Amino acid sequence: MIWRLLLSCLLFHDCLFAIDEPEAIPEPETSPEADHPIKLREMIDTLDQSSLQEAFRLLTNDYIHEEKLSPLEVNRAALQGMLDRLDFGAMILTEKGLDESNSPFLFHFTGITDETGYIRFGRFSKKGVSELDTALEQFTGNTKMENLILDLRSPQAQANFGIASEILSRFRPPNELLFKIRRPGNDRPTLFVSKAAPRTWQKNLILLVDRETGNVGEIIAAVLKRENDCLIIGEKTPGLTVEYRDVPIGEDRILRYAIAEVVLEDGSSIFQKGIAPDIETQTPMGSKKEIFRATQKGTELTKFLFQRERPRMNEAALVAGTDPEIDYYLLRSNNRPTPWDRPPLQDRALQQAVDLLHTSAFLNSEK
Repeated sequence: MIWRLLLSCLLFHDCLFAIDEPEAIPEPETSPEADHPIKLREMIDTLDQSSLQEAFRLLTNDYIHEEKLSPLEVNRAALQGMLDRLDFGAMILTEKGLDESNSPFLFHFTGITDETGYIRFGRFSKKGVSELDTALEQFTGNTKMENLILDLRSPQAQANFGIASEILSRFRPPNELLFKIRRPGNDRPTLFVSKAAPRTWQKNLILLVDRETGNVGEIIAAVLKRENDCLIIGEKTPGLTVEYRDVPIGEDRILRYAIAEVVLEDGSSIFQKGIAPDIETQTPMGSKKEIFRATQKGTELTKFLFQRERPRMNEAALVAGTDPEIDYYLLRSNNRPTPWDRPPLQDRALQQAVDLLHTSAFLNSEK
């Protein structure tokens, strides 16, 4: 498998990027205060119901500032603690927060090289599935194209499970159980099975994920990782693979909580666990979003993969009697901006995927 070869090239790739990485800052020693929240929860978890009630009674009656522990404040503290414990299982949002929880980006696809294609989802919707078919038609029509990089780093909090199933049908054979939806009190989960698709991809596949990957992206990544054994690069995902319900509970306040859980074919769940990448590579969120916006406006994606170095004096220039640095220094001497003043934007995860594919192709060519 190509992925076994790619993983064997990881050490080589890290050496190539060693000069770009900033010097590591030593981790500070853990203080007793840093461990306090974990220890506090462990101590609370050992209390039974009567002990908890006694703690509430003492605090609401004998605390030095009793007025700060009114029934309203106690209920607020209880809700805050409950949401903290449920993690991504429940949260309070505003109307603005609802919009921000979905991807602001559009579907994008391009050929990085003759052998490698790239697809990035925006919002996972019917339109996105149609655009996916268009991209796959173009890529499968190119006999040289052997690799596809599927970028799942778009946020989408509310899952459309039917869309996830349709997308997966482009990468899995028909009539295969993809995943199930398990609801409390219902012994019969809802099954999602792959269907025949107009366009499919059966060649090499690399997935990109990060901490902004939404629940549709996580479902896709979990199924393809399990069934296709594809390589995953990026950051650990949050573990949002549930169906949420949004209920208004106050002025501009919405309670979002999980009502159903996605499980894989074998019954395993990644809710609140997430998907750990095979190769962990962090790309700053600001850089990623700026690159996404730039490519939507027509900038070639390869601009962020293959950077142009500043021309420097070398032996060839000496022999030719030229100075490739003259333009740069003239701009600097006149206090004018140069193309090299700002560090170039880099998508580290995507760069690593492309570099591994190039390394694999080079090693295969040597055989």
